[in-house]
Amino acid sequence: MTEYSVDEQIITCMARELRGEYLVSSVTAFGSLAAHLAKSTHAPDLAVLSTPESGMDAVPLPTLSLGQFLTENQRAIPLTMEDIFDAIFTDRFRIWINPAQIDQHGNVNISVIGAWDRPKVALVGSRGIPEDTSHLSQGLYYLTQHTPRTVVEHVDFISGAGYNPERRKTLDGHGAPTCLVTNLGVFGWDPESGRMFARSLHRGVTPDTVREATGFAIELGSRIPTTEPPTAEETAIIHAADPLEVRKLELLSGKEAAEKFAAIYERERQALHAAWPRRRQ
Repeated sequence: MTEYSVDEQIITCMARELRGEYLVSSVTAFGSLAAHLAKSTHAPDLAVLSTPESGMDAVPLPTLSLGQFLTENQRAIPLTMEDIFDAIFTDRFRIWINPAQIDQHGNVNISVIGAWDRPKVALVGSRGIPEDTSHLSQGLYYLTQHTPRTVVEHVDFISGAGYNPERRKTLDGHGAPTCLVTNLGVFGWDPESGRMFARSLHRGVTPDTVREATGFAIELGSRIPTTEPPTAEETAIIHAADPLEVRKLELLSGKEAAEKFAAIYERERQALHAAWPRRRQ
């Protein structure tokens, strides 16, 4: 049996949702690795976007600080923001979004925790999620920590629309959420009821674990499949693409995250100096 970690299980599940001729944005380590893994295995027609500046299909992935330097040296295919929005509006774009909150109907929040006028926490804002949740036929989300604070009954602010009355009136289902991958399992939404259900649970996860970690009464069938674990090939591709384990930062917090960040940054700094020596004055 292949040994794997929870991050490798999440990334593999994310990768398996990607296929076809799409431009895939990789704004997080998990998103980058999922796109890279999919393209390396079952979806060769994907075009993986690092940033608009660095272009498509630039490797290695991911990095903390060297992305611009490394991708410039890869001669990646350049793109403009106009190209990206064209892909969104024609449903040729895919992105894995890591929300602060997601609710039972698939509404997501990356704007504020608490009331809008007096938030407990101010986040990055809705950014491109309104366009994604109104134009894309796949709404893709992931969480590294499935808890009652992240999977909630109602989000504090709707940054991206799930299944709600407004969608049924104006959007006709387009842009609705289709998949949520967490550290506990893979989830979807019933288009008729607009409610979340479990597609599969990861090995060792029980229905009671999911109920306790979810902020609403989630629908769980009597016989939920076990998520297919990563293969040896899939874990090897992840390790090769992320030798510094940048992906692990998404699982950590506090002192542990700070120490991991410092160690990765120092190794990247050494790699930059080795690859790009200073010119003599």
